[in-house]
Amino acid sequence: MRELRLTRRVLLRVAGGAVIATVTEFQGTHARAGTITRTSWLVEGPFPSVGQLLTPVYPLPTPFTSIEVSWRASVPPGALFQVLVRLAGANDSWSDWIALTADPHTPPREPDGWTYAPPILATGQQLQLLMRCEPGIDGATPRVDAVRVTAVDTRGTDIQWLAVTDLLDGWIISRAGWGADDTLRFDKQGNEIWPPRYAPIQKVIIHHTVTRNDPPDPAATIRAIYAYHAVTLGWGDIGYNFVVDWQGRAYEGRYGGPNVIGAHTAGYNTGTLGIAVLGDFSATPPPQAALDALARLIRTRAGNLDPAGIGAFRDLVDVPNIGGHRDYNITECPGDQLYVQLPVLRGMLKGTGPIVFPSRPRRLEPKAELVRVTFTPSSELYAGTLVRVDAVVRNVGPIDVPTQGPPPGFIYEEGQTFDTVGYPKEEGAFRIGVDFDGNTGIPNPFRWGFPGPLPPGQEVTVTGFIRLRSVRQWKLSASLVREFVRYEQQGVFPQELRTLPPPTAPVPPSTDPEMVYFDVTGHNVPRLFYEFWRANGGLERFGYPLTEPFVEVSATDGQQYLVQYFERARFEHHPELAGTPFEVLLGLLGVERTRGRENEPPFRPVSRPADPHVDFFVETQHTLRPPFQAYWWSRGGAAVFGYPISEPFEEVSKTDGQRYLVQYFERNRMEYHPELRGTPFEILLGHLGRETLIDRGWLPGA
Repeated sequence: MRELRLTRRVLLRVAGGAVIATVTEFQGTHARAGTITRTSWLVEGPFPSVGQLLTPVYPLPTPFTSIEVSWRASVPPGALFQVLVRLAGANDSWSDWIALTADPHTPPREPDGWTYAPPILATGQQLQLLMRCEPGIDGATPRVDAVRVTAVDTRGTDIQWLAVTDLLDGWIISRAGWGADDTLRFDKQGNEIWPPRYAPIQKVIIHHTVTRNDPPDPAATIRAIYAYHAVTLGWGDIGYNFVVDWQGRAYEGRYGGPNVIGAHTAGYNTGTLGIAVLGDFSATPPPQAALDALARLIRTRAGNLDPAGIGAFRDLVDVPNIGGHRDYNITECPGDQLYVQLPVLRGMLKGTGPIVFPSRPRRLEPKAELVRVTFTPSSELYAGTLVRVDAVVRNVGPIDVPTQGPPPGFIYEEGQTFDTVGYPKEEGAFRIGVDFDGNTGIPNPFRWGFPGPLPPGQEVTVTGFIRLRSVRQWKLSASLVREFVRYEQQGVFPQELRTLPPPTAPVPPSTDPEMVYFDVTGHNVPRLFYEFWRANGGLERFGYPLTEPFVEVSATDGQQYLVQYFERARFEHHPELAGTPFEVLLGLLGVERTRGRENEPPFRPVSRPADPHVDFFVETQHTLRPPFQAYWWSRGGAAVFGYPISEPFEEVSKTDGQRYLVQYFERNRMEYHPELRGTPFEILLGHLGRETLIDRGWLPGA
């Protein structure tokens, strides 16, 4: 854990008042490592929709070595929102205005609505921002919600790198050598933010850091980049695998050792080695010492690559084995003057003259099509039950089709969208979408991804579920969406469905001799279900029927079954098991009722206990012990109740509001009733059938 992490509030006195800023200090655990201090504040609005906003001058109590700016804004097509910043020391000698752009590196986490600009790595003690807003072609204007500024000081108490005894491969300065605070890799709970992953190196990608070309303290510059990547972007570490400075020194970047996957080139991190050269080489050629260090580093860590090699990589063709960031993403990196030296670098490694390739890498477009989509049931269903969506997708393009979550099998509730359930759009990802006539919200709110990238020529069936609760006529249709790009197909395979009122209202006795009538609740039970009810505990075990029998799509396996809900269970008819003792099964209500609770302490797997009197089930990694042990074994065991899926714990009942000691099993929940100690009812099954119907809105709650 961190040796020191201080957070405090300070006032930055500016024209017209003061700004409250948050100061966070990170102290590295290395005896000589530097301290990283971050001072953050929000720029006060209101922000203009058209025109300019010049902020007050922000004086910092101590000098900074890096400035980070981010913003949350909605910018219509053709409109402009631009942020510029200028810096000064304590003596008011101001720099030129520096225009900020979005960082081309993509954070490896769900988007949070903020746009991040690469940090300005320069020293100073005060700064000022200028914001410009211009309307788009149709007159729509930007809407700016917030702008955040962070001044970072990475000077610490020791501005020299600490490469005394810990050189890697005899010449590479280690993370400890440049003052990396490795505890930034962990969250407040001590969990590693980005655990190392590994892949063989197939390509080398060269970057420049767009910083001063000859910084007097390169270690402080690297610490500033580290703070931006690890803290601001939330990566938990620096993105580059290695950094090279103007004098030819190499620095270890991302934690993890050889072949660790970095975060330096959006969409192409796996299988690549990212090396950044400290400096800005847009107009300045790189020094020979930096090129020599690049060549030595590539020989050391990617010596298996052919420097003259070129070939396909992911969705790109004609990709050189040693290339620049601009070969992969839309960016100027690594600067024109460094990029033109890459043929020289290849020749240095190959022992030849410059190796120039006749063409730049070209991107291949993924293509896919919906072959068919079916909705089950196809005409009528009861409100509150599931519609199953089966979509067959074929890759008709030359490369893998990328995708994103939610995964197949995900269940949407009516009124939810892919955004509200935590799966916002990822640019370029393909998903199946389902829309309905009359939808006034997000188009195709129900979206599912594929099981994984879909290879060329292959098909996959994506299955998803929607729980429709409103009683109405529906017209559903499907789409194939390429997020933030276009609809490949839209509104295809339409299907009309009608949702009916629930089958919970009492009905008269049926004239069918194969039905048994329960006048207490006013429902008919098929004789097949009645015989199972009577043979396996009857009223004590299952309670009374709460619905008529009906056909329902199972949330467990997606199949349709004739079902009937009782107070404590759901009966299912499995005709595929006709003639066996398993033609009637209890639905997995325990599993369905606890979906999403897997990380709660009682539901986490446990180790086999040392007590020989406690039963342990390897199938679910849970135990069975008193007071539920004897009841489970004597009344049907796994065949009736299923395996335990939790440990015993106390819980408030949804049906009567009382607290009981309970344990969940795949098909049931057992409750301990001490007030009935000594009677056959000391252990009762919970009313999972009733609770399910309450949640559907079919029955009133307690």
